[in-house]
Amino acid sequence: MWNTIHIYHKNRGFTLIEIILSLAICSLIIIPIFSILDISIEACTIGDEKDQLMMNGRYAIEYIKGDIRAADKIISSDKIKDLKKKFPTNIGFIIMIIEEEKSKNIYRYITYHRKNDKLVRMACSRVDDKYPLYTHFDGNNDLCEFVDNIEDTKFDTENCIIYLDLKFKHNYEKLDLKSDIYIRCPIDY
Repeated sequence: MWNTIHIYHKNRGFTLIEIILSLAICSLIIIPIFSILDISIEACTIGDEKDQLMMNGRYAIEYIKGDIRAADKIISSDKIKDLKKKFPTNIGFIIMIIEEEKSKNIYRYITYHRKNDKLVRMACSRVDDKYPLYTHFDGNNDLCEFVDNIEDTKFDTENCIIYLDLKFKHNYEKLDLKSDIYIRCPIDY
């Protein structure tokens, strides 16, 4: 029969070497797991940044397209005196939409420009068909953020096409979104 007192006195615990060896083996298993977890979190963060840039860009392009489709006339920015001087990062064209209110025509003018890494929509209204002054564009709405550049957007009056080219940047992620919009309304250039 086993002598329980003898076994109890013999197995008092782990030796120092056994504890160090078990800690080393555990660290060899745990450190790679945390490294993989860290890499996964970083990949998710990068994916989220790309998604946010893509959503911003798609929203901006679709919003501008909607305004252009609703336009009754597209006007070159050169037609508004000092507009390019006041807003040098403007998109290059102005959208005119004619709405009827109480048997009167209201002429709404819309344009966009880049300000502090945001795409800003500016608008004004008139009751006559004369073009507004640049000072009349007082309504400002931030359309999207992380806008890095809109300089490659072109207004091709000869072929009746607007080439939208919006570049976005957030931290280290960059995105370049382009869209060609065919103009179906009159153009004043």
